[in-house]
Amino acid sequence: MKNDIYHLVTVNDGASDSAAIIKVFSEMAAGRLKSDFMLLNYYDEVPVSYGSTIAAVDGDSVELKVHEHQALILKHDNSTLIKSRHFHHELGVHCYASYVNIAKKIAILHNFAYAQIRAERREAVRVKVHDRLPLKFSYDGITIEGNLLDISGCGVSIRSDLVPATNSDQVGLLSFTLAGTPLTVVGSFVRATNDGSEGHVCVFKIKPDRTTDNIIGRFIYQRQVEIIQQLREGLVVE
Repeated sequence: MKNDIYHLVTVNDGASDSAAIIKVFSEMAAGRLKSDFMLLNYYDEVPVSYGSTIAAVDGDSVELKVHEHQALILKHDNSTLIKSRHFHHELGVHCYASYVNIAKKIAILHNFAYAQIRAERREAVRVKVHDRLPLKFSYDGITIEGNLLDISGCGVSIRSDLVPATNSDQVGLLSFTLAGTPLTVVGSFVRATNDGSEGHVCVFKIKPDRTTDNIIGRFIYQRQVEIIQQLREGLVVE
């Protein structure tokens, strides 16, 4: 996972933080706390998040019964994030998988640490775009052109070779084709950052109408389906 997804947080020290996290799992396993935790992974920017069931707490490890999709991505990442309101100040938790069995839907997690889950602050699910999809942002006779890098229901980013001086919050029209459908969306320029030899990355907010929002939603859902299929095909099931 990248640093824009999470960063580790030390509350006391590594050992006592891990012990406090394990204690929460022990309390949930014993029924003294509600088992409300969710596992969370990101693959190609797409969140994969399911609840799971505690099978056993043994020393500094927790064995879980997990959803098949979560098992697939755990096998790929060897780590996961965990969300629960019972963790210290409702921080997230990062941990590693010492064992994953996809067929049996079992994962054993260890090496727990608190984490701030930065990706949770995003307003909407965002997915990377791998196909070459040109986009134009136009306003007052000025055009910024590039190829889509990622898209969500409230924003897009593109890679562009040349970016004219543009004020933040400049409103214009974004024109691009998604899933074979030409779209024109009202949007505003947020920022441009120089990405070295690869050009500039430009970020825009968008305000899609209902039809466009549905098209973007279907595109994002299809990317989620494709990602799970990629994981399934790329891993050997025991």
